[in-house]
Amino acid sequence: MEPVFLRFNSYNFEADQRFVDGLKTFSKSEKSREVTELLKLKLFFYNKFVEPIDQHDYKTWSSSSSHGGGEQLDQRTPLQNPPPPTSAGPEAQQLSFAEVMQLVQEGKEVPGVKRLDIKPSNQSPTPSQMKQVLKPWNTSASAGGL
Repeated sequence: MEPVFLRFNSYNFEADQRFVDGLKTFSKSEKSREVTELLKLKLFFYNKFVEPIDQHDYKTWSSSSSHGGGEQLDQRTPLQNPPPPTSAGPEAQQLSFAEVMQLVQEGKEVPGVKRLDIKPSNQSPTPSQMKQVLKPWNTSASAGGL
């Protein structure tokens, strides 16, 4: 996960026109809140347009490492040199809907999708504890209706 964080820290947000345009709508307030909000915006943008990054893990990594916080980003990597693709990187974002459907239908793994370890509990369902809400047509019938 650390290579993703290093690439995020070195991403040149100022050279990315999409980010700059979106930043123009960002209203500035007090300085400490501005830095926190700017980091959130950068994490959101990077996750959506560059490659997946876990925001919570990045913040933990950033606070525990000597690579500087989100406010001390190294801006050396230009937009023309995107980071090298990873297994969950931009390749996963380039698939069309039809390609994803084809992979699913063939039973193949979709790149960039996390596998969750979900297993059935094989227990019977718990009975509902709430009273059923009657529909309008049921309330008039029960009140003496038809």
